[in-house]
Amino acid sequence: MTKADRLALLFLIAIAVLLPVGSSAAQPQDQAGGGSLSREAVGGAALIFRRPDNPTVRVGGGAAGAAVGAGGGRTANRVKARTAAVHEQVIAKANAARSAPKPRYSEAEQQYKLAAQQEPDDARAHMGLGNVFLDQGRFAEAVDAYREAIKLKVDYLPAYQPLSYSLDRLNRYPEAIDTLKQALTYDPNNAELYNNLGFSYVHAERYADAVAACQQAIALLGQSGQAFRQGLQNRNEVLSNAYKNLGNAYNGLNQYNEAADALKHATEIEPTNAAAHFNLGLTLYNGRRYSEAIEAYKAVIKLRPELAAAHYNLGLTYVAINDKGAARQEYDILKPLNADMAAQLQSLIKK
Repeated sequence: MTKADRLALLFLIAIAVLLPVGSSAAQPQDQAGGGSLSREAVGGAALIFRRPDNPTVRVGGGAAGAAVGAGGGRTANRVKARTAAVHEQVIAKANAARSAPKPRYSEAEQQYKLAAQQEPDDARAHMGLGNVFLDQGRFAEAVDAYREAIKLKVDYLPAYQPLSYSLDRLNRYPEAIDTLKQALTYDPNNAELYNNLGFSYVHAERYADAVAACQQAIALLGQSGQAFRQGLQNRNEVLSNAYKNLGNAYNGLNQYNEAADALKHATEIEPTNAAAHFNLGLTLYNGRRYSEAIEAYKAVIKLRPELAAAHYNLGLTYVAINDKGAARQEYDILKPLNADMAAQLQSLIKK
């Protein structure tokens, strides 16, 4: 392994410090040249997720049917209406337990399961159960519940995105891709779905497909009013993530100039997002555009002065251009922040 190879490897490993306590960084070969694919990276998540809403409660519970028919038919309709009303009350109770200021997940789970027993063909009960599992990080159980909801109602769009998210969290990327593609048949102009499809493609190392999906997300978001028609809470959030995913896809194809262009767009949209600048620095370094990488890391440090990874990578970039004096300055700053990384940087400066 050459010195340049060692530098690149250490450079990629440095992303680990962007993760909060309890998280683990992906291995370098999974980072697509940048590291922003780690879902927990501070400010660098490229997967759009919104907590799914509770299933809708039907007002009236079907009571209108009680007025139809005569004699025994009227009685049967009343019984049916009462049964439907009780079922709606169970779903409402489950919704309230999940949405309480301090969620009562055990109660919500019990009530949604009761609703599923009452009306086995009601997709809403399984949707609600999936939401309870998702909220608690029980992703495998969430997958089963959402799939049951979709099995009962194939066009039940609210179940698709949390299902794909759960699959992504389980690293089951091919299944997430299939889920998102199916969702897009029902909602073909949803930029969030395309963004998440690009994310999943990158993780599945289908980089060309990821480029196409991200470009479609960006095109949709560029249409006048499109974001508002979709009800997106923050158009820039989705657009920035689409550019991050696009950059990751181009990194996977070793097209570093295109990757840098995409990530620069992300930093322009979110100029105070340190992770966006950090990932841009990684890409510029991989493309041997060292002077620009230095500026990217300086932007990170301005935003987060105590981020050890930024000082470490900036020091490595100075080593790459043989500016050991500047690299030593980063070493001095790094020592009190992360002694292990400082020692690694020092060993490279001495070579």
